[in-house]
Amino acid sequence: MLNDPVEPIEPPEDSIMIGTGKGGVGKSTIAAHLAGHSAAEGLRTLLVCVTSQDDDDLGIKRFNRGIQPDGPSVLDGQGIYRAISERTALKPIREVRPNLDVVPGGAAVGELVQLLMHRMMAEGVGVALTLARSLAPIAPWYDRIVFDSAPENDSLEQLAAGAARRLVVPTRSDDSSISGMKRIARNFQAVRRQVNPSLRVAGAFLYASNPTATSMHSEVKDDIRAVLGTSTPILSKVVGYREKPARNARKKGLLFSEYAEMLPTSARSYDVAAGRAKVADVVPDAIVGLADDMRELNNEILLYCGRAN
Repeated sequence: MLNDPVEPIEPPEDSIMIGTGKGGVGKSTIAAHLAGHSAAEGLRTLLVCVTSQDDDDLGIKRFNRGIQPDGPSVLDGQGIYRAISERTALKPIREVRPNLDVVPGGAAVGELVQLLMHRMMAEGVGVALTLARSLAPIAPWYDRIVFDSAPENDSLEQLAAGAARRLVVPTRSDDSSISGMKRIARNFQAVRRQVNPSLRVAGAFLYASNPTATSMHSEVKDDIRAVLGTSTPILSKVVGYREKPARNARKKGLLFSEYAEMLPTSARSYDVAAGRAKVADVVPDAIVGLADDMRELNNEILLYCGRAN
């Protein structure tokens, strides 16, 4: 998609892209939690989901959270598709959480691929700045902007990279996840060289792993730097793999911290045995550790983004 240099658009000062080059490593969960964390800290935050996957960690669609903008639906990626195809400003869903607005992803985002390829033939590499242009009119409303980027297509991934100032790369420990970083590395280099010279890699980290597997973590760090470069900062926090509380929180459209707040009033296993509650009503104790891990990771991501230059 990128061939010739173009006049860059300065990205918002505090804009962070979560990108991996491969699906299934927790990218959307991390982006949602980073945005939610920022909003909870009192920063006016925008989450832009540049992905055709219908992730709904915040319960926007399933639980009708937030204030929909006037006009046609922006759910399922329709809003971002319309803004890019019509060259208009993004219209976020407001107050999905206090201080948090969201431009949802979904199937319609995938339909942008053909449009972008068609435009590239006439407009060249400037097409990669299309999202940046649709974001520009509303960017001043926000203190921080977080992008959940698409691992399924280079063109979509480059849209997010063209609009962001910092790139943060999560990975799992398996070979396919490490190999997937080669694509984000390639797109990062192309976007930074040709349309967004302000883009920097703030850091990379291992997600959803056993925190005590230190020797394996050391190997993964070497693998990350072999792909992204020897100077790549590696975050120290490893969020442990706790499948049940993570899955339950997503089904309820809750952030881990929000789900943990339900623990004191949760049903217990003896309530289920007595027929007074369902298994789904029991909040697992492990959610506390998971929420703590994610909070520490969010703080470290923001620290490393602040250091990147």
